[in-house]
Amino acid sequence: MKTTIKALLVFFAFAFFSCQKNDVIQPSTDLSAPQLKSATIAVNDIVVESVSEEANYETYFYGEYEHILRQLSREKGKNSNLMEGQGNMHYMNGQAPIVSIDNASGYPMKITIDYGKSTETQHGMKISGKVVIDISGPKGTDGSTRKVTYIDCKIDLIGIAGTSTETFSGNNTTTRKTTMVSEVTFTLADGTVINRAGNDVKEWLKGLTTPLDRSDDMIQITGTVNVKSSTGDNYSRVITVPLIRLGDCNNPVQGTVAYSKNGSMIATLDYGTGVCDNLANLTTNGATIEIVLKDHGMPKAMTDGQHMGGNGGMGGHGSTGGMNGNGGMGGNGSTGGMNGNGGMGGH
Repeated sequence: MKTTIKALLVFFAFAFFSCQKNDVIQPSTDLSAPQLKSATIAVNDIVVESVSEEANYETYFYGEYEHILRQLSREKGKNSNLMEGQGNMHYMNGQAPIVSIDNASGYPMKITIDYGKSTETQHGMKISGKVVIDISGPKGTDGSTRKVTYIDCKIDLIGIAGTSTETFSGNNTTTRKTTMVSEVTFTLADGTVINRAGNDVKEWLKGLTTPLDRSDDMIQITGTVNVKSSTGDNYSRVITVPLIRLGDCNNPVQGTVAYSKNGSMIATLDYGTGVCDNLANLTTNGATIEIVLKDHGMPKAMTDGQHMGGNGGMGGHGSTGGMNGNGGMGGNGSTGGMNGNGGMGGH
């Protein structure tokens, strides 16, 4: 039996995001009570995972371009707001977080991103609070770590607190692998508290020979997340068939995730056979539900991140301290410099 349910960043009980509060899924009469319960747990997890991805993209945005922040710090002073005068980047006009670093020359270094009471991105996401990124060594160096701490942080209506630590291994030319250990707590709009403790491993299968071109990257992901909820719906999320992500696709293109509760499997999520789309099939107790996944509004930065943009490097048409484009980071033709109109990467 297959039931098609369009699940665009929503779940059965309530909507996560204020801007999408009308998209709540209506329970299907085709599902039994046990099927509906299992599907609810799994779809809720998909939504929380999407919020986690948004948070990761935002911190990756700054951590990947630490060398640019260092240069700005040397010009402005380490305690300055390094983004001031750099254009809107991927934020709404007149909005941008206060960004500073504590070390303009060496390691370890700390990047602090303060979003204040509310900073809105150009795709409608509102962020508040503070994020701290501690970097132990140069990007792509074997053994280097990047620790992210969320302090009174919120994405739209979802509170985020906790830490995640990513460790790099490999030589960054023929091998690249990152291992992330995280314990992050999400507080939902209705007060439900969800703690996610997990680890995952990302290994690059293709794309290392073209560091400036993310489109040919192929990444394999494995890992486990253990979830405790204030509602008592505790479960584990295990990648049973490695997820495959492509550099030019927002969602995994294949792989399987299994959800278990009290030692028994309650659902599986199948991302397909390699085609880039926003669909996945959730199977629970014999029923298959088609899920429509979120297309993240903020693209990921290029793997290498060593260039400054499309119109001649730093400066360009912006202010003297800007990084190309119209004062933002990256120009319309960049293939990975920070871009003014859409986050990371050019048009």
